[in-house]
Amino acid sequence: MNSSTVRNRFEKKEERRVRFGITRGQALLFLITFTLFFYLLTELVFAASPMDEPQGIEVTVQSGDSLWSLAVRYSDQHTDVRDYIIEIKEANGLDSNWIYPGQTLIMPDMP
Repeated sequence: MNSSTVRNRFEKKEERRVRFGITRGQALLFLITFTLFFYLLTELVFAASPMDEPQGIEVTVQSGDSLWSLAVRYSDQHTDVRDYIIEIKEANGLDSNWIYPGQTLIMPDMP
């Protein structure tokens, strides 16, 4: 028998060191949870805060209306109609010139 393979069963076993604290996995889980919590918290805070709404008249688009006809109707005499159409599109988040009957638009006040 080889002496390196035989162990004394009465030999005192080496005590394992007890590790207190958190492991890397627990720390990672905490960090991910913490980050997610504060992300959701900031989303709720900023979603609840009032946004700067454009001031102006709210208009419901009728059949036959176009951005041009609405801009002519609601702009003052000294405003270029093309500039006012750009203001209408920005105030309502429009990407194109298409509008539909029943759609609600805000006609912004021109300075």
